[in-house]
Amino acid sequence: MLHHSILYSRNIAKQLTSVYLFLLIPFFAVGQIEKVTIERIPPPPISFKKDIPNARASGALPAMKLPFWDDFSFNATSAANIFYPNDTLWENSRRVWVNNSMGINPPSINVATFDGYDSLGKPYAVNDILAKGFADRMTSRPLRLDLVPAPLRSNVFLNFFYQFQGNGEPPDLGDVLNLYFKDDKGIWNLVWQKQNDGNLDPTKFIEVPIPITDLKYFHNNFQFRFQNFGRLSGPYDTWSIDYVYVSNGKAQYLPVYKDFPDRVITLPLTSIFGEYRSMPVSHFSPSMLTKPVVTLSNRRKDQVVGPTTDGQSLKYSSSSKTIIRKKDKTFITYKSVLESRKDLLPVLVYDISKQRNVTLTTLPSILNSIAQDIDSVSVQITFNLDTADNEIKRKKLVKGVLTDFGDYDTAIYKGINFKHNDTTRTIFEMVNYYAYDDGSAEYGAKINGIGTQLAYQYDMKTTESDTIVSFDVYFPRFGDDTPQSVQLLVLNALTGNESDYELRQSVSITRNNRNKFWRVKLSTPVAVKNKFYIGWKLLSNATLPVGLDVNTDSGSKMFVNTAGDWVQNTSLQGSLMIRPVFGNPGQQQLTTNVADEILDKPFPNPTSGIFHLPSNSTQIVVYDLAGKAVEVGAEDFSEYVRVTVQNPSPSILLVRYFTDRWHTEKILIRP
Repeated sequence: MLHHSILYSRNIAKQLTSVYLFLLIPFFAVGQIEKVTIERIPPPPISFKKDIPNARASGALPAMKLPFWDDFSFNATSAANIFYPNDTLWENSRRVWVNNSMGINPPSINVATFDGYDSLGKPYAVNDILAKGFADRMTSRPLRLDLVPAPLRSNVFLNFFYQFQGNGEPPDLGDVLNLYFKDDKGIWNLVWQKQNDGNLDPTKFIEVPIPITDLKYFHNNFQFRFQNFGRLSGPYDTWSIDYVYVSNGKAQYLPVYKDFPDRVITLPLTSIFGEYRSMPVSHFSPSMLTKPVVTLSNRRKDQVVGPTTDGQSLKYSSSSKTIIRKKDKTFITYKSVLESRKDLLPVLVYDISKQRNVTLTTLPSILNSIAQDIDSVSVQITFNLDTADNEIKRKKLVKGVLTDFGDYDTAIYKGINFKHNDTTRTIFEMVNYYAYDDGSAEYGAKINGIGTQLAYQYDMKTTESDTIVSFDVYFPRFGDDTPQSVQLLVLNALTGNESDYELRQSVSITRNNRNKFWRVKLSTPVAVKNKFYIGWKLLSNATLPVGLDVNTDSGSKMFVNTAGDWVQNTSLQGSLMIRPVFGNPGQQQLTTNVADEILDKPFPNPTSGIFHLPSNSTQIVVYDLAGKAVEVGAEDFSEYVRVTVQNPSPSILLVRYFTDRWHTEKILIRP
């Protein structure tokens, strides 16, 4: 603790200086757009009785045999666990945030991020912004290292990747990430430490092999633990961990470290709408579609060809599910195979710094015939890397040639499913608004000083004019719940002239939790064409951040005005969660869309047995009017949870689920 006491003293002085500079910001840094931390509120813990074996209800996990492996891609298939390390592999580790946004070029989809927030998304130290100490902790379930034969114990190792900062906040000088091993006396021993010495690259994941050779670790209750030391007052000083593996002493490759029979997806599909993630359906034309790109990598160092189910070159497939809502509120669903087992040439080579981008060449054909009676469209594209990651290593005749087939050795990897990271799904929507963001805020963005204005540029994808009738804005909770107002703006240009302003409207803001947008109706609808700007003007010195999505970057579209001149942003990366909503100004009610249905209530309803709930739904229970539980299955599709009633029959059912509150809704099962 002496080391950390010295660091603490040094950092107190540093933090006092930082606070002093922070107080000067409104006077000397006015005009900048700044990234700020916001509350991170995860869903409630899932029901142990329903979702986890009873042994885990008390936090006690039975010891498991080696090997151990987690790249956090398991979480992509479970809406209930998307925020946390998987409960089958980690013990009492909900302090750590599992996400797909904080890592830059990770080894595989999703990382585990350590910061100063606890399991409830709250700061460890609420009243002391300067507080430092041990924060997040991620502890493996017990491992049976005692079962490793003595001759193999020299080959047992823990391998993982770490990244300093990534898309988060940089740890201060002296902040550390620690790794501990628990010995046969129950003592946690520090075996590895990475300290910020000022030379760490925030864009690189670094691979770390740690031999486990000391005899005191070869017992029936061995565990390892990662823990960070840094600020306790929020999501600061971030480190991310990925691709954690503990070997069983049997080595398939030499050297024993680094090589794995795993071809992986590292980044999800890019947008089919170019710079936008969502766009108005009335502005869409097939010519504007952009072919999405997915990023892949290979974990085999000695491999130039990735094995597949036919022993030949690596392949992939893609498919789509398109839900169309018509203006009469009826739904039509189209499913199609886009590309089937298409060769990936040139092949993947091992090196996470040489990740391979693959462009999908085929998009859903239904997008070429969107009719005028369409209200909204939701397009889900699934990409599957067709690998033989779990194919047992053997020789096989392929076209008369004895060919090496598969590279999965059950003696080494039994129990590991390397295909978890071979599939990714992304949803794109045509609704009644433009959005650069993906709907999820990792941080907030603020401007400073009374009278400061921000303008956010939008370029219309149609040559026709249209009418903005509302804004969708996400004002996250920031610790200040006092009533505040801003002036919403719509501009046709940024020349500094009064004629630029199409609308100024003062509104009392509404703060929300967990990426929930507030839709505010404009007092006067505004007709726009080609290029326009929306934004806001500060009416007080209060800190009023708007949600900031760091997965996408439209920073060049942001402009700030402090004294009459508009200045383009050059420092902040990300996308603001403020969206222009289009509609018919003569209508009393705005156009609805698939996204609205998903956010509010189960849809479709009535249903033949399959319906959708909000993406953050947990603790889902379905029962009949007599109170008897009905068996259902639930699948996460990023933007919603699909619930399938087993053996449905015509009836009225009740579905109960939790988002930011409890919901109970009726579901009509039709013939």
